[in-house]
Amino acid sequence: MNWKEVTVLTEGICVEAIAGIFHHLGSGGVIIEDPQAARKYVKKDVWDSNSVSPDFLNHEFVVVKGYFLEEREVLDELMLRLDAVKLNFGIECKVFIDEVRDEDWETSWKKYYHTFKVGERLVIKPSWEEYRSQNHEIIIEIDPGMAFGTGIHASTRFCLVFLDEYIGGGEEVIDAGCGSGILSIAAAKLGARSVKAMDMDEIAVQVAKENIALNHLEYKVEIASGNIVEEIEHMEADVILANITAEVVEMLIPRAAKILPPGGYFFGSGIVDSRWPGVKQQLESCGFIIEKVLSDTDWIGVFAVKQG
Repeated sequence: MNWKEVTVLTEGICVEAIAGIFHHLGSGGVIIEDPQAARKYVKKDVWDSNSVSPDFLNHEFVVVKGYFLEEREVLDELMLRLDAVKLNFGIECKVFIDEVRDEDWETSWKKYYHTFKVGERLVIKPSWEEYRSQNHEIIIEIDPGMAFGTGIHASTRFCLVFLDEYIGGGEEVIDAGCGSGILSIAAAKLGARSVKAMDMDEIAVQVAKENIALNHLEYKVEIASGNIVEEIEHMEADVILANITAEVVEMLIPRAAKILPPGGYFFGSGIVDSRWPGVKQQLESCGFIIEKVLSDTDWIGVFAVKQG
């Protein structure tokens, strides 16, 4: 199977809007390459500078890549939506299109994606690597395929840290926009009684199902395709995970407030820092107490509790 790789060169303030456009168009995966974040990780010795292209490290622009089946015609609508981005942000984006084969995508992941630890207990392990758990570590097997959600991106790591810290066992969890299923798997392995996961992207749903099976959690995690903003009011939960975009998180908060019991948890992520004030205001106006905020470069994650 072949894919079209659509690359948009932009500035940091537009990243969320462009990622949202790709998701709206039905992208089978979105990648954000942010040289500012890369420079920060190299400076902290989190990344080896030799593993990152010097040319990339010196860039000031951000690259957002979306993937579509080769037969999909998306360029016309993409350009229309990028015109709106230019109108709203005053920034003109450059677009490039290339072809990617499934085997090329898989090889790329295997080259750059390795086992790593998040929080106190969670170890994220790609399916092609070997790893033995130590002490109380919990291993999550992930084959990301063409779905977003490996744990590397700050927005996913925020939610993993919240889960590691606050899931006590026995909770009913909703994973809104499940991507690869990584957060659903983490919640289940940390002791949640049940997890209902949903994503609008059919490819993400398929990848999530495969990852759930890889971790032998079919009995505990239910995956479905659909619009979580519309469906959530018919669901029940003690914990809601929303690692999407600030726009969708804001839409989800009032609906989450209706179904969460007093003391229920809301974990929000995928929030660009410029959109944080709006998300914060929405949480507070809907009866949530903000307990913890995590930040990394331009990204924000929030843990909030529903008031009684």
